[in-house]
Amino acid sequence: MPFEKQNIWINNKRWDLTFLILSAALVPIPLILGGYFGLTRTTINILVSLLVGAPHVYSTFTRTLMDKNFTKKHALFLFPMVIILPVGVVYLALTSLTILLTVFFFWASVHVLHQIAYIVDVYDGKRSQPIPVWSKALDYLVLFSSLYPVASWKLISGQFNIGKITLVLPPFLRQEWVAILANVGFFVLLGLFIIRSVWEWRNGTLLLPKFLLMSITLFISYNLPHFNDLDVAFQGFNTWHSFQYLALTWYINRLRAQRGEIASRLIMAISRKGKPSTFYAFNFGITVLAVILILILRKSGFTAEQSYYSVALSSLLVHYYIDHLLFTDPQAVLKKA
Repeated sequence: MPFEKQNIWINNKRWDLTFLILSAALVPIPLILGGYFGLTRTTINILVSLLVGAPHVYSTFTRTLMDKNFTKKHALFLFPMVIILPVGVVYLALTSLTILLTVFFFWASVHVLHQIAYIVDVYDGKRSQPIPVWSKALDYLVLFSSLYPVASWKLISGQFNIGKITLVLPPFLRQEWVAILANVGFFVLLGLFIIRSVWEWRNGTLLLPKFLLMSITLFISYNLPHFNDLDVAFQGFNTWHSFQYLALTWYINRLRAQRGEIASRLIMAISRKGKPSTFYAFNFGITVLAVILILILRKSGFTAEQSYYSVALSSLLVHYYIDHLLFTDPQAVLKKA
């Protein structure tokens, strides 16, 4: 079926462009706040975390931990890591922030790109015919390799700094050949992506929203590590990612409500059509409770960094872990009510 006669958008053209694709305009905002308005790194991190970062994390749990159907179905997958990850985070926060932040930033980069790959999968699900396995593999490989050509050089040379902490690779990876391989691999994959896109355009199978999303992501992901203030630069990526995630999770919950899949009356109430503000307010409220917990830990003898990372990264890593499962299910969006 010709694309002009198909619904190639996840929700609709305006919604997709606003919340999923052109919302990439949010990426430079943290850098602008720091470079032109003089806000400190700490202030920027707090603003991003409060407004979108933490709410997007807690929105995950509206589909998972707050849904008894999900917890019953995935108990073996879910509960061991819900316990192990927070305990591990608290231990590393008290003993080695460098190791904790290295693990966190690597996992965060995979998570952000996995979300893009998931949205790409949903767009491909709109096609009348499935794409070949090699084409799907190309999507994943070019996306997941895009962040590391520049970042690998900085990691090897000891210039990958997050605030006052320098992230480290294991000794066997601190080799020049690793960075060379990352660069050669990415540019070969990028060339194949361009060739495939031209071929799809010529035969009328280029899926515009997918192409736009991937092209914008590749541009941002490759160039972001060039900035000296990596902490603030990656908060830009996090802002876009979190904004996307909140919109997508609200939309999926709305579809789940229409299909009668939500067991919780509370989540059903905040997921109905026309209530995105209620959905956001709910997740922001959980964020406020998390802030209170951080303050309690601070008063109990933890340092400021230990208090923040114990709460924030515990939630984040559980969120990452659960999303690796959620991001394998494009039918959550594609399935009809």
